[in-house]
Amino acid sequence: MKLIPRLFLFGCFIIELLLAIPLHPQTKWDASLNKKAIINCTNAITSWQLKHPTKVSLTAWEYGTFYTGLTAFYKSTGIKQHLDSTIAMGNRVQWEPIPRPYDANTLGISQAFFDVFEFKKDNRMIDKSRYIMDMTLARRLKPETNFKENKYWWEWWTWCDALFMAPAAYARMSKLSGDDRYIKYMDKMWWLASDYLYSKTDSLYFRDDRFFTKASEHGNKIFWSRGNGWVVGGLCNVLQYLPKTHPSRRKYEEQFVEMCYKITSLQLKQGYWSPSLLDKEKSPIMETSGTAFFCYAFAWGINNGLLPEEDFMPSTQKAWASMVAAIQDDGMLGYVQRVGDQPDSVSMKDTEAYGAGAFLLAASELIKLDAVKKGQQF
Repeated sequence: MKLIPRLFLFGCFIIELLLAIPLHPQTKWDASLNKKAIINCTNAITSWQLKHPTKVSLTAWEYGTFYTGLTAFYKSTGIKQHLDSTIAMGNRVQWEPIPRPYDANTLGISQAFFDVFEFKKDNRMIDKSRYIMDMTLARRLKPETNFKENKYWWEWWTWCDALFMAPAAYARMSKLSGDDRYIKYMDKMWWLASDYLYSKTDSLYFRDDRFFTKASEHGNKIFWSRGNGWVVGGLCNVLQYLPKTHPSRRKYEEQFVEMCYKITSLQLKQGYWSPSLLDKEKSPIMETSGTAFFCYAFAWGINNGLLPEEDFMPSTQKAWASMVAAIQDDGMLGYVQRVGDQPDSVSMKDTEAYGAGAFLLAASELIKLDAVKKGQQF
């Protein structure tokens, strides 16, 4: 047989192998959008995460997302073990955030503390978080938005992740305390960050100002999936506690809707989003943390009348299916990009507590969808 026909046959064989590869990994978990399946998946991930603590502090931002997800799922389902796990964590750390005032990441865990306070009404659960906020409000410095070459970058909301960590805590504190200083500060700082980092042309956030002029290896602007996930997740959480009559509420809602329409247009046919959003065709990499935040935002938006079900339910279903496909047999959620500040490679074995937290947030809203509550099958 001549060389060229042999190469042709070999090429056909390779193509057949590639076509045989599933769009995402096989899994034993049921991706149906029904209450039982959602709870089974979420309980498996929760159990695995609690049994496999990471090396960071329980009050670090990574765990803040996880425990906020736990309490959100408790509020949606009434499954007491999720609330009990959060209370046990709070008692262990004495309800004290990391003593690093001004850093937005410090308040990631406070959102879980506030959730527990809603049920227990024990002031010691929120007092130390409030003290940190009061230190911030007492400053009389001009806010800075630049990240690059700013040795105090962490004292202001100079990176888009911060919009998940801190703003909802300030909005929540105003509601809990009746003191509107917290929400005024939040509103001021959100729009300073937005005016600097949000690309109105692209309807997406740059992670920080280092990426204003950077391009990916494929020549596209760099918009990080999880970074924009932090923002839309933060918008969901802020809007839950922002008064309906607040003068800026419409601006938050408009930005949320605008971002969600852009994000859904960037979804891959497999249901997930690549770490680099604009490189979806050139680098179609499976990544679950950004995907889970987007799933959370879409489901929350549908539930709260901001996103039309007919436009977003198909994307939500596909996102959920891809997330469930990333659950390993033992309950570990894989394909979670590790701690970082930009798109990066990811593998099945990569996991982090914030990935599980984002999954829990998504599940907490999916289970509230009208169709799910009515027992309809997807």
